[in-house]
Amino acid sequence: MNLCLSMWSFALDFQRHQMDVERFAATCREMGIDSVELVDYFWISAGQPLSSLRDFGIRVCAYDTATDFVHLDPESRQQQIKLAYAAIEEAVRVGAEIVRLLPGKVKNGIAYEDALQMVVESVSSAARYAHNAGITVVLEPHEDVVYSAETLRYVAEQVNSTAFGVNADVCTFLLMGLDPVRECAEVADLCKLAHLNDMRRARKGYQGYPYRSVTGEVYAGTAVGDGEIDIRGCIKALVSAGFRGPFSVEYLGTEKATASVQRSLDNIRNILQEVRGL
Repeated sequence: MNLCLSMWSFALDFQRHQMDVERFAATCREMGIDSVELVDYFWISAGQPLSSLRDFGIRVCAYDTATDFVHLDPESRQQQIKLAYAAIEEAVRVGAEIVRLLPGKVKNGIAYEDALQMVVESVSSAARYAHNAGITVVLEPHEDVVYSAETLRYVAEQVNSTAFGVNADVCTFLLMGLDPVRECAEVADLCKLAHLNDMRRARKGYQGYPYRSVTGEVYAGTAVGDGEIDIRGCIKALVSAGFRGPFSVEYLGTEKATASVQRSLDNIRNILQEVRGL
């Protein structure tokens, strides 16, 4: 099964200039990872040194960009569509087959139904562009427009393109008050990428980054497999529908990243080995 590592796992290190692409690539090889998910913000700010990845024998499983298609102004939406186009072009350059998009969130003056239609129209345009480039765009559940298996399936039905798929992000399901295992099962047949991340309810006095759920609870990112999400159940739900990856490990915590990422990979490898034997 295809396992990769998201660049976001080292977000704090990149932001503090304690990590660059060459060091990231070297760290991946040390951890036995030969496939990565690039995040455009870190990739561009680090100078896009594709040779560093290739020198370490690293391939790119997906390329992420943070789009927001919910805007009253048509020109603002068009700018976000162009951002998706640019990500597709960059994916071709780095050899990725998948581009990860975000839907955006409802804003003042925009009804939910209109926001959802803006996402559908924008993603449809991106999917057409991706099809011509031989790329698949995947939509990640995020914020309050597209956040569940039900809304992801609706977008997929409306876009109706072989160049469109879903990124099952298990922490988003949790934060939206949903059961990640059930959501993964319901969207598994559309899944082209899966973010394996994890978190637990934060203890009193927690000083790290707070992930707030729709129910008002505060969560803290953990090594994948150490939090509250049934990662084993999510993987089994996806695999039972035929999904074989990429499973992208995305560490969301604020503890020392290298140790937490290594623990996440160890946990996931053990689960994948177990699932293979079923």
